[in-house]
Amino acid sequence: MAEKPPSLRERQAQLTRAEILNAARRLFAERGYSRTSVRDIAQAAGVSSQTVYDSVGSKPQLVARLNDLIDAEAGIGAIVAAAMQSSEPAEIARVPARIMRSILEHCGDIIHALVTGAAAEPDLQTVLAEGHRRHVEGARRIAGVLHERGELAEGIDLPTATDTLAALADFRFALMLRESYGWSFDRIESWIAETTKTLLLRVP
Repeated sequence: MAEKPPSLRERQAQLTRAEILNAARRLFAERGYSRTSVRDIAQAAGVSSQTVYDSVGSKPQLVARLNDLIDAEAGIGAIVAAAMQSSEPAEIARVPARIMRSILEHCGDIIHALVTGAAAEPDLQTVLAEGHRRHVEGARRIAGVLHERGELAEGIDLPTATDTLAALADFRFALMLRESYGWSFDRIESWIAETTKTLLLRVP
């Protein structure tokens, strides 16, 4: 049975939530989390403060939704789905590097705001922790596929493969390469992908 399409009211509610999240994202990046109020977000989104609470929730609840926004804007689902169609182990192993690059290219403003503000804001620490959990779970999924296909190098078990993938493609590591060493996104993605291939995949 086909799913019932969303009603006009539901579509309008989705658009309102998207406007609120985008406004919050912009203000958090520009002003920082602590200096952005729900009223500021409401004004930037063109809605009332009560609409923010009704549509998304409090400021901690709102910022917690940023991980979903990052996933959507970075196109993580599409990147993973495309790679899963490949028969090439190197293409599958490259997924974390591609996701990391897409996150930084499309959501670098959010990431920077989270990283710089987390030390003083427990709400942001919670968001980073959830993002890390998703990151490790994604690495575990990729490692699992490689393991099931017999593509991991001798002596590399699933936990080791998971940790290696997650560590190499951690956005904090990529930010260091970009900001401290001046690497381009192309160089970062290529190096992480090639290093992953060298460390994890069996030699044909």
